[in-house]
Amino acid sequence: MIQSVVSASATPLSAAFHQPGSGPGNGSAIDLLRGKLASFTRTHLRAAGERRLFTRLAVIDQHLPWRGLPRHGLHELTGEIGAITSFLAALLGQDRKAREVLWIAPAQQQLYAPALARLGLAHDRLTLAHTRRAEDRLYAFEDALRDLGYGAVVAEIDQADLAETRRLHLAAEQSGSTGFLIRRDHKAPSAALTRWQIEAGDGLRPCWRISLLRCLNGQPASWLVEWDAMAGGFRLAA
Repeated sequence: MIQSVVSASATPLSAAFHQPGSGPGNGSAIDLLRGKLASFTRTHLRAAGERRLFTRLAVIDQHLPWRGLPRHGLHELTGEIGAITSFLAALLGQDRKAREVLWIAPAQQQLYAPALARLGLAHDRLTLAHTRRAEDRLYAFEDALRDLGYGAVVAEIDQADLAETRRLHLAAEQSGSTGFLIRRDHKAPSAALTRWQIEAGDGLRPCWRISLLRCLNGQPASWLVEWDAMAGGFRLAA
């Protein structure tokens, strides 16, 4: 077992037109206004970037309506559990915003720390929780999203209904955590922002076929990606 657990002030825009020395023929008022607008734009873009989780593959990030995965919400994954585990380890390993990761798994399942570390998810960032009953994993998932302050929370479940996924998404949205729900009932309705299918690909490097099955205000798509250990990130497979 990896680890046991079970504002900066702003000058009003009107002030830009009443600066000393900004009389007729003097461009300082306009220059000042342009500077403040540029500063506001940079701050806004930086804040927007911090609210998204990036694959760092432009073809995927730009396909999503948010230009990346929203951090404050629920995302679902289906497919091969080994492929999902390794893909999530790589995705979260390259993301330094989600510093602490909680992984809630069935009692009989163990995660192999050295393999996760090779994909970037170091053991000191990961807390592994086990529950004996499947329904307890869902409750623990909601509590962790709502109250525990983890950057990302992963849970493996058999099924969840629409009302349950709404609660999970709301908990993540309110707390700022990112929830990843690994589920077997992949055709069930859900309030998650995205649903992905992850399958193992062929190749010498870790490789995945990742398919976007459902996306709020988005379109399905599929990509074959692999892990570039030297670059520490994903790249499209040839």
